[in-house]
Amino acid sequence: MPRIIISCPTTGADVPTGHRTQDFELSAIVEPRSFRCPVCQKVHAWRGGDARIEGSLTPAQATAAALPN
Repeated sequence: MPRIIISCPTTGADVPTGHRTQDFELSAIVEPRSFRCPVCQKVHAWRGGDARIEGSLTPAQATAAALPN
């Protein structure tokens, strides 16, 4: 089952939130959830709009892929 990933606000690195999902709408996660970042060791809060499914494109990557060459 794929992991839910966010970008660490301190380092910008992609980090797993400790949650996994299968066929779940991330936008349904409206209450903040927290976890200790394995990269910077700080506690980060996140919502569904901040996250993506492991292996999917980030919003910036999706925009770049949609632009004509």
